[in-house]
Amino acid sequence: MRTVSTFYDHIRAVAEQEGVTVAGAMRKACELGITALEVSSFNLKDRVREVKDELAAGGLAVASVPIFMDLGRNDDVLSQCEPYFEATRELGADRVLVIPGFFAPEDGEAERANAVERMKDGVNRVAEIAENYGISLIMEDFDNLLSPISSAEGLRSFLDACPTLGCCFDTGNFRITGGDELAAYDLLRDRVRYVHLKDRKYAHGIEGERIPTCTDGMQLLPCAVGSGDIRMNELAKRLTADGYSSGVAVEFYGASPMLDTIEKSVKWVRENF
Repeated sequence: MRTVSTFYDHIRAVAEQEGVTVAGAMRKACELGITALEVSSFNLKDRVREVKDELAAGGLAVASVPIFMDLGRNDDVLSQCEPYFEATRELGADRVLVIPGFFAPEDGEAERANAVERMKDGVNRVAEIAENYGISLIMEDFDNLLSPISSAEGLRSFLDACPTLGCCFDTGNFRITGGDELAAYDLLRDRVRYVHLKDRKYAHGIEGERIPTCTDGMQLLPCAVGSGDIRMNELAKRLTADGYSSGVAVEFYGASPMLDTIEKSVKWVRENF
């Protein structure tokens, strides 16, 4: 049976919404079929021991550790990645998702191009360090217009420049730049090593903070996997046909009630993927 993980931040949302401890929220998620969590560098900063204790009490493992870096401006790669590689190893994980950095809003075309080259060089240096830790490195399409990997083409350029880097295919993020998830999969399919299952409901004119807005004005609302407008069933078919058999992570920042969203998403995975 395919393993299903979700995000530590989602577990914290469950804890707040259900009035339980973080460890208690983990146990609730575990009862629904969640086996591991994505625990980011933001979650771990100065909290590695605390998170490790929560995981032990909650009965969950760590699937991967997303690390937010600033490789376009900060050449000190080691200080940015080594503490989290140490944490990854201490938590018993062996996979890190690297977010290489973001453009400044005022950056022009030349400044962005130079930043991308510095980021690619930095990712290759991170990959060398990761190898010494026995850690595999992956990168996803990131739904922020200031990210150099917000499109399939941008992510592909990093994969081509960094031969040991794997693709974490996030199903719901390509729409931010007007991309098509099926075309994106065709472009990236040969490097897919992990999958984030993220569905989105498309909307216009919704008031609220932190609702991603695409380049064409479309808004992206969180929802349970399989209940939105992303062509999840077709993506699942293509991944299966291509022999993808590893675990998946279900993701839906901002969803509520979070526990119900987790339950519906795990159920969809079990029935369709």
